[in-house]
Amino acid sequence: MQIIHKIDNFLYTIFPSATQGDHQSLLNAIQDFYTYGPYKPKVTIDNECVKIEIDTPTILAQETDYQKVISFCEKGKYADAKPILKSLISKNPTISEYHRIMGQILSDEDDQEQAINCLIDALRWDSKNGWALLMMGNIFAKFKDDVPTAMKYYDQALVANPKDNITINNIGANLMQQGKLEEAKKYFWEAIKINDKYPNTHFALGMIAEMEADLQSAFYSVIQAIQLNKNKDILYQNSVKQAFEIAQKIIANDVGKKIFREYRHKLEFDGDRRIDIVQDEEIPTAAKF
Repeated sequence: MQIIHKIDNFLYTIFPSATQGDHQSLLNAIQDFYTYGPYKPKVTIDNECVKIEIDTPTILAQETDYQKVISFCEKGKYADAKPILKSLISKNPTISEYHRIMGQILSDEDDQEQAINCLIDALRWDSKNGWALLMMGNIFAKFKDDVPTAMKYYDQALVANPKDNITINNIGANLMQQGKLEEAKKYFWEAIKINDKYPNTHFALGMIAEMEADLQSAFYSVIQAIQLNKNKDILYQNSVKQAFEIAQKIIANDVGKKIFREYRHKLEFDGDRRIDIVQDEEIPTAAKF
């Protein structure tokens, strides 16, 4: 199937995410729209027209098997998924997502070297495959203990998905699990910039702050996670529990005691002044003579 659009003001009206006059942003917007699952169209500009070529026969022929692979993988039935996936790859090796899914399977089966090879193939066909970039970073951080290499892939994932706060949050979470707190904070703060209403990120920042003995910041972040969580789910319950534990630590340490003493003194001082004022007001004028 081929679709042709003339490049004019109206085209930018129906693809508003594209920047007028920027052909690359127009190509990206059109490709994103016409992408179906792992199947991306070929988009070119020719004589002030955009041509979109969609490989409809391939989609029709392979979509059923692709959905079977997804279903088997979601159930952890990798032995059933792999033969179908290998067949799909042999028929159409240009689909980046086929290689990415095979990499995911192999990584879950603890064959990290072959997983890397498959993910590299995925990136050779689509260097902006965000999930492949994320997985490569995870493998190098978790299994290779090679954070500098992991960061290269994570940074590219950030470029590929600059507005996807959940992907960026997941990068931070994986680094935090590896004890790489400074690196993790970079991604959590980036996720906050994109969406400061996502409770998971606030909870994670609270955990890091607690690890770093910054109890005031930890308490603030966990309270944010509680206030922003409307689902009352496991994260909410963990956040409430964490808030109480942090509060106990604040009270127990010298800083907490100092704050308590200062606040108590303030109450006592304000209370004494209030008593004096009330006593003066209650004395009748006639009683002074």
